[in-house]
This record gives sequence, structure tokens and C-alpha cells, in this order.
Amino acid sequence: MLRLKHISLVVLCLLGLSLSAQQIQQFTQYQWVGLSFNPAFAGSDNLFNAYATHRTQWAGIEDAPRTYQLGMHAPSKSGKMGFGGTLITDVAGPTKRFGFQGAYAYHLQVSEATKLSLGASFGLTQFTIDGSQITLRESGDKALDGSMQSELKPDASFGALWYSDKFKVGISAMQILNNNLDLFPGDGDGNMAIHYYFTGSYLFKVSEEVDIEPSTLIKYVNPVPAQFDISARVIYKGNLWLGGSYRTTDAIAFFAGYNVLDYLTLGYSYDYTTSDIQTYTNGTHEILIKLRFGKNQLIEENKEN
Repeated sequence: MLRLKHISLVVLCLLGLSLSAQQIQQFTQYQWVGLSFNPAFAGSDNLFNAYATHRTQWAGIEDAPRTYQLGMHAPSKSGKMGFGGTLITDVAGPTKRFGFQGAYAYHLQVSEATKLSLGASFGLTQFTIDGSQITLRESGDKALDGSMQSELKPDASFGALWYSDKFKVGISAMQILNNNLDLFPGDGDGNMAIHYYFTGSYLFKVSEEVDIEPSTLIKYVNPVPAQFDISARVIYKGNLWLGGSYRTTDAIAFFAGYNVLDYLTLGYSYDYTTSDIQTYTNGTHEILIKLRFGKNQLIEENKEN
């Protein structure tokens, strides 16, 4: 019979707790979904933002992870506060992770052109395993008798963001409650490890029509080495962009996007896997849809006075 500790290891891997210990979902187009890893992004511009992403990890592998996310955030009328939230679902074979986070941020004017945002979020995360989808070499394991195993845990995050129209620099800590997981009572599946993030980007104006924006996202989970996402995109007339990125120990990615309308953005990315799993997969696909609209009227009035 397959031992429970072996089942737990498989389950944790399928949930996204990969060999790199990365538990929280990752996105190649992280520049547009900042709220996913830092609550301080809530209300960080003068527009209402809403986005949806769909990520198909390791295409070609049966029951490989699929991630779905919805997010939104907006500033208050004064521009001093931001509110938002995210809904996310990770599905991998018999396992599922569903989470909701509500975010709040307070924005301080540091200088005429820069602000500092301090944000926090709180929500719930549910972990589920469908035992009916797991086939054992030998039957008779009462812990997996075809039933549904589930755990609901509170979750919280904190972050800071220093930003302007040209740059963004942020730090955050996710899953700060560090809750234990025990889907199979007494087996000890592990814990929701604290994840630390650092992000930075800068927009360089090359000409009247062309901008270049390098960016990075650094992720750290104790005790494994930090993982780096190093990206750059070339932007044409502020509406069309092409770019690429390198994620250490994982993938090389290419992405593109287009502002179809003043308020609608479409994006796509493809990850070419560089880890040992590349033999079995055709890569990873990610689709992004983003809406931005509704100017902050009070801020506009203040500029006129």
C-alpha cells in the first residue's frame, strides 16, 4: 500500500508546492497583476483596475496545474487609500486550492512625483483533495476511501510600494500567518510557508514612440535559494509591447500585449521550461485580460487648483 507520507508529498507537489518550495501561484506577466503578490498595489494609480488571468502550467502533462485568477483594485476619491481583492483557484489533478484576499492600502505623498503605499490583506484559503480521483496500487487505505478531504485556513499578507509614473519598488510578505496543514489527520502535510517578494521596474523613454521597461521579481521561501524573474519589454506608442524574461531554475519566457482600447488590455505569454521536466512538457501558456477606467475626479480637481 502507498504510504500516506508519500501521498502527501505527491499532493503538495500537485498543489504547486514544487521542489523549489514555491507555494503561491506565479505569473509570467507579473507586471500587470501586482496585487497578487503585494497588497500595497491596491489603488496605486488613479483608475479602477480589474484583471483576469488563466495559466496552463506544463502543457502536455496530464493533470498539470491550471491557475485562474480574478483581481480588482481602485483608489478612494482622495487618492490616499486603495481597496481591492483577489480570487484565485489552482487545480492539479485531484487537488484544488481556492483563496480569497481583501486588500487595503494607505498612500503617503513622499515628494511631488512619488508616493509610498503600505498595504495589508486578509482572507481565507481552502485546500481540497478528491480521493475518488486517486488510484492506489493496493486498495484498502481508509484515509483515501474516495472521500473529499478539505481544510480551510485564514491567510494574511503585508507589503510596501514606493512608486511614481516612472518606477515601482516594492517588498511584501505573503502567508504571514504560517498556518499548519494536516489534510490527513496526524500525517502532518506541512505548513503555509511565508513568502517574501521584492519587485522593481523603471520606464525609460527612448524616443517619442518607443519606451523600454526592465523589471524584476525576486521570490524567497526559506530554506531554498531565492528565485529571480528578470524581464524587459519594448513598448511602441504606449499600446503595443513585446518582451522576454528569464526565471532562474525554471523557464525562459516570451510575452506580448496590446491596448485594444483605452480601457482594455490583452496579453499572452509562453514559458519554455528549462528545468528537468522540459522533456515531458510543451511549455506553459498564460492569458491576461485587464480593464482600466474611471478617473479620480478629486485628484484632477486638485491639480487645477
